[in-house]
Amino acid sequence: MNILVIGGTGFVGSNLVRYLAGIGHDVKVYHRSNSSLKNLDGINYASVTGNICHEKNLCRAMEECSAVFNLAACGSSLKKDNAARQQINVDAAALIAKAARKTGNLKLVHVSSIAAVGAPERGEVADETFQFNRHNDHYAYTKHLGELEVLKEIEQGLDAVIACPGNVVGYNGMKENQLNNFRNISAGKMKVYPPGGVCVTDVDDLVKGLMLCVENGISGKRYILGGHNVSFKKYFTEIANATDGTAPVIRLPKTILPSIGFGVEFIFGLLGKESSIDKDTCVMISNDLFYSSELAIRELGYSISDFSVAISKASMAIGKVGTINDLAVMFH
Repeated sequence: MNILVIGGTGFVGSNLVRYLAGIGHDVKVYHRSNSSLKNLDGINYASVTGNICHEKNLCRAMEECSAVFNLAACGSSLKKDNAARQQINVDAAALIAKAARKTGNLKLVHVSSIAAVGAPERGEVADETFQFNRHNDHYAYTKHLGELEVLKEIEQGLDAVIACPGNVVGYNGMKENQLNNFRNISAGKMKVYPPGGVCVTDVDDLVKGLMLCVENGISGKRYILGGHNVSFKKYFTEIANATDGTAPVIRLPKTILPSIGFGVEFIFGLLGKESSIDKDTCVMISNDLFYSSELAIRELGYSISDFSVAISKASMAIGKVGTINDLAVMFH
């Protein structure tokens, strides 16, 4: 099968390209001329340079393809990147979906995020029917709007599904700010943990699930490709076990976390900087952000690997210690 991957140079994208090439597909990667291709070293693929906001180039790249994956995203939560998030997460998503519809004879898998599903309350597990409620989180909101743009094209005849991964971990290409949670725990530098929980997805499970979206996904549907819903305490303890590190033992009280977020924002503001940790983030990590993958398991044949194995694989690439901003990336 001829497959085009847009956003294939990043963590999840490069793992998808590696998986697709490994099972015999002919893969093209659409990327900027100045993109780093380091994550794609050693993988057999064809390089196609272009701009994700150029419809004609997109249509040309999609010719003779049976499937297109859009993983292009701006994952920053900083206010200074509001325009970039709008352009990539919304405008480009609309243009890619439009180009796919015009090209025809292909299936688009639009890779979104559980952030676009919304934030469930404690004791609640969100599924694909959950009512979006993160309008004040610009990243989540733009991912939500991007999904709506894809749905507009589906209404006009596009064959597409939407995939919503959880918080992805893995060995090859994981970003520095994600890896720093592993590094801090391995070095015994993380002393505290938030009271909430997180949905952790093994990147190897995810890329298989994305291909299952092509093979078995029903056009117009959205599938959560999650994993293990675990408390931060369990998550960090598993990292400590995998790295021979020390898990944090001090649980931050839920009542003080908003004040911590406000304080971090204030201090960074005095320094003329911006932090990914703010009051809203601290409220989120106080809750159990749990998501159900039952629909994907039932309709796609999606499967979830052992949690300990997933963390052990992700722990193989750790190095230096990180900063206070690193926890925020888990929600994007």
